[in-house]
Amino acid sequence: MADDLLLLDNDEIAGVFDLAACMTALEQAYRAAADGRAVERARSQTRVPLDEPGVTYCFKSMEGALVGQGYMTLRLTSDAVFEGRVNGKARREKLARGPGGTYCGLILLFSTRDVGPVAMLHDGLIQLARVACTSALSVRLLAREDAADLALLGAGEQAWWHLRAAAAVRNLKRVRIFSPTADRRESFAARARQELGVAAEAVGSAQDAVSGADMVIAATNASEPVIDGRWLAPGAHVVSIVSGDKGSTRRELDDETMRRAALVVAHSKAGAIEHRNGDLAGPVQASILSWEKIVDLPDLVAGNSPRRRDRDDITVFKNNGGTGLQFAAVAPVVYEKALAAGIGRKLPVGWFMESMKS
Repeated sequence: MADDLLLLDNDEIAGVFDLAACMTALEQAYRAAADGRAVERARSQTRVPLDEPGVTYCFKSMEGALVGQGYMTLRLTSDAVFEGRVNGKARREKLARGPGGTYCGLILLFSTRDVGPVAMLHDGLIQLARVACTSALSVRLLAREDAADLALLGAGEQAWWHLRAAAAVRNLKRVRIFSPTADRRESFAARARQELGVAAEAVGSAQDAVSGADMVIAATNASEPVIDGRWLAPGAHVVSIVSGDKGSTRRELDDETMRRAALVVAHSKAGAIEHRNGDLAGPVQASILSWEKIVDLPDLVAGNSPRRRDRDDITVFKNNGGTGLQFAAVAPVVYEKALAAGIGRKLPVGWFMESMKS
């Protein structure tokens, strides 16, 4: 058993994090899942009403492991969440209610051999990267090989990581960015030009961004559709990350997007069914889609399902809901790199062990 439990904050994680390694780890995990070599528990969310309009407390957890890897990974968040309308639009926002305006999200790694905990990591950076890299896998597998014109809806950190990941799998020649706040989208475009060297421009509407684009990525906090399927060019690949749950039906895509799609892939079809994720469950209920025809991402990655058949096909990847498998893929890679680099703080692992059988 390891003598110490390693504590890693987001700054320390950033020091050893590698985007390509993250994508590789996720791809291997999805292949393992398709082959029955991974285990995970469906994400759970428990809500506690608070005495504030539109605000609830939400505790979320998920876990997973890859067979033979040696770790069980648990990810949990403790959040205050606002759901309501901002400037007339339905949105969902996590509130920084911790000391000094902070959030609480943790990843715990346990040894499957010795049963004790070996690491505790902040989840912030890994959370952003695992979503973006998963979306980028769909871009690599479903977008046309010559796709170079990207529409990006959103100007937060999730949108930034999606841009970074998309740029890693396609040679981006044009990026159009829209978010509701002009200053944010202008600043985002300037950052993209400076740090990533892409030809990025801020535009005045979602339609201006989407029209004619080869790839469309929605990375927003919206709770109602931000994409109208009539805007989509033939051959576009569409990515959406909003998921929601049974208590909060949220959508980024409208029915017309799904009606025009030749292929729809879900990050987790089981999760979409369990949580009734709006962008999938809504079109299924309206008989636009059927669960049987929606493809699971692990099957796509493993080559067990169809991919793009025609240049003009519109394809959709619904990156619905985080899974324990993603954290089981990425967190151990970060932990082992940090261990080799000698970074992080240590606590005696004996503090977390007991002699009494529970």
